[in-house]
Amino acid sequence: MAINKRHALLWTLAVSLALNLFFVGAMGARMLERRDRASTPPSLGWILRDLEPQVQSTLRPQLQQYGESLRPVRGQMFRAQREVNRLMMQDPLDEAAVLAAFAELREVSLRYQQLSHEQTLAVVSQLAPEQRRRVFRFMSGRRNPTDGNAERRPGGDHNTRDGDIDGTPD
Repeated sequence: MAINKRHALLWTLAVSLALNLFFVGAMGARMLERRDRASTPPSLGWILRDLEPQVQSTLRPQLQQYGESLRPVRGQMFRAQREVNRLMMQDPLDEAAVLAAFAELREVSLRYQQLSHEQTLAVVSQLAPEQRRRVFRFMSGRRNPTDGNAERRPGGDHNTRDGDIDGTPD
């Protein structure tokens, strides 16, 4: 029975590691994709994507400052992920150490998320309602601001109009 529990734990850790690597890889891909926009940090640069050039240039210094404040936490997150990876490769596997490393990774990831969410709110709160709708459309994957027709969303409400943030008509 102990072997089955150990195999279950190993599978759980392997799946968790795979998911973490996937998300770290996705973050890396997003950073590389935006290399041509090096002056805008990738953490919040997506907010600017569908905004007017004048608004982009107004917000860019603030986003640069936010990116600099997030950089140390992002570095901690990557280091914590590397430590998990290192511990997972050891033989014999030290399950207690791996679990402690996962706990550290979760803590750092949550701290990064909290800072990122606070900074996102600080930037988005400066936008006009229509600009916030464009940001929301980008976040939800519906990027055509001129299409006012109902649009099919994967697994969601198929009657929500593109410009409606809360699903209700204006």
